Amino acid sequence: MTYVSVITLVTYALVLGLLAVVSVIDVRSRRVPNVLAGALGLLWLAWRVVLGFAGAHMGLGFRAEFLGPAPDVLVPPGLEIGGISFASGILGAVVLGGGLLVLTTVYELVRRKEAFGGGDIKLMAVLGLFLGLERGVVCLLAACVLSVAYVLGRELGRRVMGRGRRDCNTGAATTSAGEPFLSGAIREVSAEQDRDSLLAGTMPFAPFIALGTLVAFVA
Repeated sequence: MTYVSVITLVTYALVLGLLAVVSVIDVRSRRVPNVLAGALGLLWLAWRVVLGFAGAHMGLGFRAEFLGPAPDVLVPPGLEIGGISFASGILGAVVLGGGLLVLTTVYELVRRKEAFGGGDIKLMAVLGLFLGLERGVVCLLAACVLSVAYVLGRELGRRVMGRGRRDCNTGAATTSAGEPFLSGAIREVSAEQDRDSLLAGTMPFAPFIALGTLVAFVA
């Protein structure tokens, strides 16, 4: 592995590390800090500049390596991450960030509810710089599928646990005629909130974006 490939691999590792930090913050505060999205953008620019200087050092020319495809890297167990060019990164950023912005705008106009936050949109846009269009789409689709699976799994688990509690407390439930109805109403409201939580800003999306990025890297 050449030193340029090592630099690229380290860059990808830093991307995943920053995404982990963003995910923790999003889980705790339900927001994606602009400073961290900006840090990812600066990391991409610094990486491209380093690739350019490496190309100049190897006699390939600064411009050629700055704008050309990044080197492919191999990661255990033999997975290959293909490099993308400067133009592909810009295209990925525009399409992913712009596409998510359009989706968010349409959802808010139709449902009259707040959709993906601006931090999520900026995060997807800056990740498009590293992933390009094709892998960026894989990242977004994987993030959406994983988040939907999480919501459905959480709702299913809640229903199963609620059914178990009702079975255990049958005697207690019969002492209060209003309790079963009230519990059912609360569960229905919770289920509806779960279904809306993906696009209503009540559930952090950054962790799923991070997982989607990992999937895109190795897909």
